[in-house]
Amino acid sequence: MEQNIWFGKYRIVKLLGIGGTAKVYLAEHIKLKSYRVIKSISKNHPLYDKHLKEALILKSLKHSCIPIVYDIEEDRECSYIIEQYLEGITLKDYVKNNIGIREDIIIQFAIQICDLIHYLHTIERPLLYLDLKPENILVTDNTIKLIDFGSAIYQDEIEENTYYSATRGYAAPELYKHGKVKEQSDIYGIGMLLYYMVTGVQFNSRSSSFTNIDFQGKCSNSLKDIINRCLKYHPVGRYKSVLQLSEKLKAIERSGSYRMKWRRNKIRDYRKTGQQKKIAIAGSQPRIGVTHIAFSLSTYFIGQNYKCLYEERNSSQCVWSIKCRYDGLTDNEGVYIINGIPMVANQKLIKGVDSDYDIRVQDFGCLTMDCLEEFLEADIKIIVLGAKDWELTHSEHMIEMVAEDKEIIYLFNFMDGKQYRTAIKSMDQLNCYRIPYNPNPFIKHINDYEIFKEIARLCLKFN
Repeated sequence: MEQNIWFGKYRIVKLLGIGGTAKVYLAEHIKLKSYRVIKSISKNHPLYDKHLKEALILKSLKHSCIPIVYDIEEDRECSYIIEQYLEGITLKDYVKNNIGIREDIIIQFAIQICDLIHYLHTIERPLLYLDLKPENILVTDNTIKLIDFGSAIYQDEIEENTYYSATRGYAAPELYKHGKVKEQSDIYGIGMLLYYMVTGVQFNSRSSSFTNIDFQGKCSNSLKDIINRCLKYHPVGRYKSVLQLSEKLKAIERSGSYRMKWRRNKIRDYRKTGQQKKIAIAGSQPRIGVTHIAFSLSTYFIGQNYKCLYEERNSSQCVWSIKCRYDGLTDNEGVYIINGIPMVANQKLIKGVDSDYDIRVQDFGCLTMDCLEEFLEADIKIIVLGAKDWELTHSEHMIEMVAEDKEIIYLFNFMDGKQYRTAIKSMDQLNCYRIPYNPNPFIKHINDYEIFKEIARLCLKFN
C-alpha cells in the first residue's frame, strides 16, 4: 500500500519508525484534520497473532490513560492498527531528564497509574497488565498513558505453571516461578515504578536484587512504607487490591497538601502558556438537559479554581431569562456573573473578552448541521442522549451524524443504572457515561462526581 491516501480517509505524513514487528506511520485524518498513528503489521510475521490480540484488547478499553484504537484495517499482506497520536516522553526519559522528581508529582503519577490498573482489574472481563515498566509509561502534560499491552492477559485465561512474558527486574517474582499471577502481581509492578521514580535506579534482565528503599531513596517515610509493602516477595504480603494502594497514596497526598499545591502550579503554568480549552456540549433533541449540564460543568471548573466562562451558543435566550430574575446584575463587556458563573448570552460576547478565561463551556443546545462544524472544533465534545422509546430515533440520528469522530463523549440523562447498562449495549464501545441526578447545577458538591473528574482529565490533563 504505497499510495499517499490510505483507506480513503488517512493521508500519510511520514514514516515514524520501523520496529521488529511493525512499521509505524504518522497520518492525518483528512476530514477531522487530526493526527493518527498507523501501525502496519505483516501477516507473515511470527508474532502477528500476538500483536493483533493486543490491538483488539486496546480497542475494547476506554480510559483516559490508555491510547485510543480507532480502527483496524487489513489487506492481503498486512493488518493496520489506527491509534491515537500522542506527544510526550517515556517515564524512563522523564526521570532521567528530571533528577529528583518532587514527591507530589510522584504521588500524582502513581495515583493515575492505580486508577488505570484498577479499571483493568474491574472491567467486565478483568485484565492483568503484568509488564509495568518506565518504558511502557508515556508522560504527556503531567498525565500518564499506558502503552504496549503485549503481556496483558485476561484473568479467565490464567493457568498455573505457565510462563508469562514480562520484563525482568520490574515484574513480580511469581511470573518467573510458575506461580499463579493475580492482582498483586500488578501491585508489585506499581511498587517498582514508584521505586524507579524515587531513586532513578534502572533494572535489566541481569538485575537480581536491589537496595531497600529505606537506604536508597529520598522520600517521606510514608511513601517508603508503601513501596516496601508493594514489593513484598510473596503476593499475600502486598496490598489486597489496587484500590487499597490508591487510598494509601491519597492519604499521603492529603496530609502533605500535595493536591492543592499541584493544582496551583498547574493553573499557573496553564495560564503562562496562554492555553485555553473549549468544551462544547450539545443534545440529540431539545429539552434533554444540555444547559443544566453546562452549568454543572462550569460550577465544577470554578470550584477547581479555574476561570470558566459559560457561552450560550443557541437561541434559547436562557442567560437573558435568568438575568431578568435578578436585580443589580451589571453587564461587564457582555458578561454577567450569575450564581458565581460568568455567562454570556448568544452573540453578545465582545471580541477579546474570551481570552481572559481558562475554560469556555459552550452550550449549543440541540445539535444541527448548521452548528456541527463549530461544535467539532472544540477540544472536548459532549453529546447528551436520551434512551426512552420516544428519544431513541433522535439519539440514533445524532450518533450517525458524528460517527467519524470517535473522541466524542456521550452522556445519558434521566435514567437509572439498569436503564444505562441496557442503553450502552448498543453503543459499540463509544465513550459513554450516565449523568448523576443533580437538581441544582450551582451547588458545589458536584466536585465529587466522577464524570466531571473524567472530563477534567481529558480536557486539562489534570487528575
